[in-house]
Amino acid sequence: MAIINVPTGLSVASQSWGQRRMDAEFRSIFGAQAIEGSAPLWETTITASLKRTELWQVLMMQLRGRTNQLALWNFGRPVPRGTMRGAMTAGATAQGATSMTVTAAGQASKTLLAGDLLGVGAGLTQQVVMVTADATSNASGVITVSFEPALRSALSAGAAVTWDRPKALFRRTESKAGWEHEPGGIVRGISISLLEDWRP
Repeated sequence: MAIINVPTGLSVASQSWGQRRMDAEFRSIFGAQAIEGSAPLWETTITASLKRTELWQVLMMQLRGRTNQLALWNFGRPVPRGTMRGAMTAGATAQGATSMTVTAAGQASKTLLAGDLLGVGAGLTQQVVMVTADATSNASGVITVSFEPALRSALSAGAAVTWDRPKALFRRTESKAGWEHEPGGIVRGISISLLEDWRP
């Protein structure tokens, strides 16, 4: 198993992005109740444009069906809408938490807005979370951020927080790889559906 990075120059025509929840529901004449069976997962589908389609073909070969993982970000929200930037680090945060304290030197009175995406952890523990409420940093560049989904792994004090193209690890949902050739050398019909999977 290997982690594959998005090739430089890969041209994306469209991307869907959503969350798949692992809920178990119990229903009776008295109503319904649901519990979370396991951590929710990001899912995405990326579709090729007509440019540099050879990069897409190579990417599908490198993924080897569902064998390898792809480190991928949300192309529609590569950086926060809020104004906070710089080298962000987290305070010590427990597994299962849905808020954390983030510090960035020189980032006084900066914001992170609901819908912004941040990356936490590294390697097989990396995770993308979505900010769920607007927040503003204090004079020391410290901000408390609420987010979903909950942390899958605890964060130690000083752990890096990524705001520029935060990546999650994905596997393809099917092993088939194919595309269509049309007259004039046009290649169409390339798309990759992926489900988050941080396991080796």
